[in-house]
Parts: sequence; structure tokens; C-alpha cells
Amino acid sequence: MLVLNSIDKFNQAYRKKERELRLSGIHRPIVKPDTDNYIKSTLDGLNGLLWEDDNQIVKIVAEKYYSDRPRVEIEVEEVNEDGNT
Repeated sequence: MLVLNSIDKFNQAYRKKERELRLSGIHRPIVKPDTDNYIKSTLDGLNGLLWEDDNQIVKIVAEKYYSDRPRVEIEVEEVNEDGNT
């Protein structure tokens, strides 16, 4: 299972209230780039590093957030044959 969190930078010119809503996760990014673009580029970039090929990934959870510190966070968990992590 792959958990991917894309944390985007936001415009610092927003009012204090909007800034708080974005940093708290109440207001989330609904702008480009699309979540599926983050997924594809991350999976392709990690081929041969974290897994042999991204066709081995059977479950993905992906979300977008705002932050003062943009980044991509990745968590990988092995899925057992019974489907549990």
C-alpha cells in the first residue's frame, strides 16, 4: 500500500482566516496539478528504488494539502497475501 501526501505551497497574500483554514486542512487544494499527476510521477520516479516496478502497488491513498513547506510525503506498507497491511 502506498500513502502519498502532496503538500502544496499557497499564496502568502491570503487573509489570516483563509491562511488558517488552509494550514489546518479545512480548505484543500482543488487546483492543478491534479492528484493523479503527483501519483504517476512519484511512482515512476521510485521504480527500482523502493520497488522493482510500480505494477506491484495494489492500493494507493493520495491527498493534497497546503503548507508553508511544500513537499511530497510517501509511506509504503507491505500488503500480505490476505490483503492486510
